[in-house]
Amino acid sequence: MVANPVVSIGLPVYNGENYLACAIESILAQSFTDFELIISDNASTDGTSDICRTYAARDARVRHVRNPRNIGAAANFNSALAQAAGRYCKWMAHDDVLAPDFLATSLTTLQAQPDAVLCYSAADIIDRHGGLLFTDDSRLPGTERPRPSDRFAEAIINQHMCFPIFALIRAEALRTSSLLANYDGSDRALVAELALRGRFAYVPWPLFQNRDHPERYIRAVRPQRASALDWWAGRAESGAVLHLWALYGDYFRMVRRELSDPVERLRCYRSLVRWLAVDWNAVRLLVDVIALIDPRVFDLARSVKQGLLGRPDAPDSDGAGVESQGVRKHDARA
Repeated sequence: MVANPVVSIGLPVYNGENYLACAIESILAQSFTDFELIISDNASTDGTSDICRTYAARDARVRHVRNPRNIGAAANFNSALAQAAGRYCKWMAHDDVLAPDFLATSLTTLQAQPDAVLCYSAADIIDRHGGLLFTDDSRLPGTERPRPSDRFAEAIINQHMCFPIFALIRAEALRTSSLLANYDGSDRALVAELALRGRFAYVPWPLFQNRDHPERYIRAVRPQRASALDWWAGRAESGAVLHLWALYGDYFRMVRRELSDPVERLRCYRSLVRWLAVDWNAVRLLVDVIALIDPRVFDLARSVKQGLLGRPDAPDSDGAGVESQGVRKHDARA
């Protein structure tokens, strides 16, 4: 265990034996070494726990915490953060890989920009075997502006890969936020809340690899809408949830909570009206309600949308959850 680390890395995982060792190795190979790694094992039933114990025994910076039961992805992410002691924090996906200079570059960037709340970067998208698929430049230029309403508008309207969720973040800003909630898209809400709190710093070259594979949330779980709440909240709290309405409501609440300037609030509310016209969000709000009666409406709506657009949705890039993706990349319930 590391005393007073500069950086805390929280790695929530559930049944991640296929990629976990690769992720941990990339963390331990960082050129900046003053960090702690907290692996929050969500009652995995495969070889995940054995992998965690092996690394914890090998390196004092690694701490393995196993939940007695699966508490859902959102609570597991938040639990990993609650145990962090660093001045800067980062969530890590069990199937991603960090470049050796991820921490060093991100930390230097944040120290040079004291008004920035986080530092994120471009990413290489890799396949299950680690082969490069493409490089994604998910820059959100509006989040670099001084005005909170401009940053908020960029975060909610731009259909981006939600990579800032895996940025290096100032711990105080993250700990005092709303964190992740039990609905599909809450990671996107957290990014918007952080945008209200400060500027985003950006590194224009890839500092990590984001793995696209058949078992990730966006492919294996989210299309089966009935499983989404189970993944986020855990089986014990499963039930009917209007995911997109929950996201839209959180947007309104955070504006009221974070901003005291009435002019800035009004600008944000205008952006929320614009949000309704993005990516069929107004229609999707209606579908959210109808699906309480017949969940099959999600498949129908998806088919209609893809038919009109002539292409399937891009992984982790759509509104309610963008890919909110950051978080959505995990196995069945991180």
